[in-house]
Amino acid sequence: MHVAALEPDQCWSPVTARLALPVIAVDLPGRGSRRCDLLEVTLDDCVRTVLEYADDAGWGRFALVGHSLGGVTVTETANRRPDRITHLVYVGALIPGPGQGGCGLAYGADWPAGEIATIDEAVARAMFGNDLTDDQWATWWPSFVPEAPRLMNARLSGYPNGIPTTYVGLTDDVAVPATLWDQMTRHLPGPVDRRQIDAGHMVMWSKPTELAALLSDLLTGSLLTKTTSAPSAPR
Repeated sequence: MHVAALEPDQCWSPVTARLALPVIAVDLPGRGSRRCDLLEVTLDDCVRTVLEYADDAGWGRFALVGHSLGGVTVTETANRRPDRITHLVYVGALIPGPGQGGCGLAYGADWPAGEIATIDEAVARAMFGNDLTDDQWATWWPSFVPEAPRLMNARLSGYPNGIPTTYVGLTDDVAVPATLWDQMTRHLPGPVDRRQIDAGHMVMWSKPTELAALLSDLLTGSLLTKTTSAPSAPR
């Protein structure tokens, strides 16, 4: 099985270190090793990047794991290339409805066009790091980057069908609260396996052992598998 994550290594390293699976942390455009003009980043760019990582690794079929705003990219990737996806896993992820963007789902309106999304540290701590220790936050906060407005507002072309799908809700998640879970999973046409972890948004840091065990349980034994997840927290 292969596992890839749409988030820089520093975000997923506590989990990937506990997974006995081939894993890639995917840097989406504008993050980690793939810095670029965030005003130009589109959902097409992100889907292309995920598939390029898989191709470069020699992975034909793989599992996708999406976190936070990464839910938009993994949904679109699976919808366009269902032949390549063995399992789709959402971890505290956003799944916008038809004609809706991730920002509209989370905040009720699109992000202003042409304006890079940033966030104050105190607000970010309350939304994304409410269950992290001071030391964990001090380590993780520097990995925050601004968010691409066109990705925040991107509309999905459809929803994948016929792919095993799991939604992992995070009970203490402020950014993607439990009030959204039913609404979001209703957009998916097939059955959705529902799981939950008692954690905040950055479960990869606050509960890495629990998340790694859940992913291993879901994905071990699949055909060639890759998980993909993307950071949503803009700074």
